Amino acid sequence: MRRPAGCAALAMTLVLGCAVGRGPSGPVRSPTGIVYPPGVPPAETRFSQTATLYLNIDGEEEAALAQALEGIEADPGNSIHYFLAGVAEARLGEYREAHRWFVEAERIYPAYELDIEPEREAAWARAFNAGLEAYARGERDAAAEYWLGATAIYDLRPAAHRNVASLLVELGRRDEAIGVYRDALHGLDRRPATRVLEEDEVRERAELRGDTENRLVQLLLAAGRFADAEPLLRRQLARDPGSIRVRSSLARTLVELGRADEAAELYASLLTDESLAAADLFNLGIALFRSSRFEQAGRAFALLTERQPDSRDAWFNYANALFAAEAWAGLADAGDRLLAVDPLSESAHLITARARLETGDEAGARAGVARADGLPVHLEELKLSVTEGGTVVQGRIVGNALPEGAPLRLRFIFHDNAGPLGERVLEASAPAPGASADFRVSIEGRALGYRYELEGEGTRQGRLAPGSRDARLSGPAVSGRRRARRVFRRWAVR
Repeated sequence: MRRPAGCAALAMTLVLGCAVGRGPSGPVRSPTGIVYPPGVPPAETRFSQTATLYLNIDGEEEAALAQALEGIEADPGNSIHYFLAGVAEARLGEYREAHRWFVEAERIYPAYELDIEPEREAAWARAFNAGLEAYARGERDAAAEYWLGATAIYDLRPAAHRNVASLLVELGRRDEAIGVYRDALHGLDRRPATRVLEEDEVRERAELRGDTENRLVQLLLAAGRFADAEPLLRRQLARDPGSIRVRSSLARTLVELGRADEAAELYASLLTDESLAAADLFNLGIALFRSSRFEQAGRAFALLTERQPDSRDAWFNYANALFAAEAWAGLADAGDRLLAVDPLSESAHLITARARLETGDEAGARAGVARADGLPVHLEELKLSVTEGGTVVQGRIVGNALPEGAPLRLRFIFHDNAGPLGERVLEASAPAPGASADFRVSIEGRALGYRYELEGEGTRQGRLAPGSRDARLSGPAVSGRRRARRVFRRWAVR
């Protein structure tokens, strides 16, 4: 690195890129090949010398700042005072102010970047570590402020950006998080001026850039900012044309932007892609459903039920898509299959009854409503989650026909791609009619799906074959039609 003529390291611990006199002997070049415009090189003054001495004494940062500010007032065209003000503010934890002074120093003398960059990185490390300590103490707001300070002073290391963006989302500050992710991408596109990155560092930064961009896209989609998400998705698609996630997200985005014809082409190509894994089909079905393309969502979930015929979630979402599309004949059959794997769902019974009613089978509709009324209990809000520790199904047991306190045994059968993964039995007590109790069932391993069945005495009604028209469950004709038409809102895809 070439410095202005006459530059000398000051005593003690601080080395500054300062110069006595005006003008280097030649152009200043960075280790990475940047050739800086000449600008106006810094010149030592009594203010800068005093400020530098104070900066080498613990606890004298305020005095150093005061000297630097006096120097700015006395000689506003001398970059050294702005540089020293930035150093002092950074050590005082005023990172945004430090950034402002550093920018001004580089405006006057661009080569100051070579001295400012190490000061920025050191300040970043202090702010980042302070944020970690605050977060460990449970002080999330304080951690966010420290990490925001770190992002303000230095953007070549993305850890603070990524931490604070995630935290801002948790704190409900989504727009700020979007801005932080954008700043992180800007920093990942740049390279340090003071050193050449090693190959593994370049590779790591490329991976971080891809992950950070994906986080930003997901946040933009969640915020409904589809116009902002589209160029990022197209860039991702150019890098990975076969990505199911990117293609489905872009298709959804185009729908939201009113460009349904473009989206239809993407969706059509996805549904004919034989390489789609079960998880891809599930996610595609969700995306299609949320884009109100219910018929295509049904096709995706139908393919999923072929691969996972015993999956409650596959049949649940297939029936839901058919219901939203008002495909009543198909729903009558799919509803029966759903009830085989989700026998205590009141909603499943009622939408199946609705399908029978719409296809002219009023007796079947009445029977279905009566069966829902006669269930021992109802299971609601079922959710499957896969974690590092295994697979969990949780939901609510809602009291219905069984008296409060009556024993219940629910057997959950889990499966993965290879077949059955295992079973778990949940023993519980029936809540009072209309009351509810949460439950949770877990198993080791990563299950792709599950079904359940009811066991034990006093639960015979819950094991009737799906779609049964047993006369004992028919119920009055008038109330059957009224109840069956009442359903009959859309229930959310899970």
